[in-house]
Amino acid sequence: MEPHERSWVRLPLEGAFNTRELGGYPTANGGQTQYHRFLRSDGLSMLTPRDERFLYDYGVRAVIDLRDPSEVVQDRDRPIGPDVMFANIPLLDFNMADASQVSDGLCPEDASMVKLYRMILENYEGIRSCLRFLAEAPEGCVLFHCAVGKDRTGVLAMILLSLAGVSKWDIVANYMQTRPNLLNSPMYLAQWDGAAQRAFRPFLDSRAEVMEETYDIMVNEHGGVDNFLLECGVPDEDVAAVWRRLVEE
Repeated sequence: MEPHERSWVRLPLEGAFNTRELGGYPTANGGQTQYHRFLRSDGLSMLTPRDERFLYDYGVRAVIDLRDPSEVVQDRDRPIGPDVMFANIPLLDFNMADASQVSDGLCPEDASMVKLYRMILENYEGIRSCLRFLAEAPEGCVLFHCAVGKDRTGVLAMILLSLAGVSKWDIVANYMQTRPNLLNSPMYLAQWDGAAQRAFRPFLDSRAEVMEETYDIMVNEHGGVDNFLLECGVPDEDVAAVWRRLVEE
């Protein structure tokens, strides 16, 4: 079996450290989410030529960049292949790489991270555009990412896994994997260990409580994922197309 044909926990890339599957999770109807359909990731600006070939061979044929356009200009994605579809669909209207913008009205505590995730959930237009892109993407694997693959990427992953019928606790476990993945990167490890950065560890961490509360907001305030997507204005045919992509063999 070729390396790109395997079902990796974390894909063996040299220039990205949080690229991983949404496949392999049990669903409520006794099935599982399918491999090689959706990847969540950190940024793609540091991909090596080997990484680009690996992702293309893995089946990636579409990419959604969830960052603000100003972030995209600062750190452009490396191209995976000439026939790979691309869309920039921001899920927040500010630059997450700009500490002054991130800290405006937020403090580095769990409550503020939940506030941030609520803002993402309230971006109905962005969520609707993401689902439309995912529904219309060519056959193959769709990769979606932000800067570190935790916040904007984490909320979209929560929505997709919920749509597939994955349990709350598997969704939380999927979210929590970000921190150990990022600490495989020397750059993020230095940020984590740096004394000046310790006050901002929650912005690099992936604590269970944050995703638990965000999931509960979707369920308790919006009536669950199906009703949430209805509120976002996602057409039934797009919901059905994404569901099939997630779970059908």
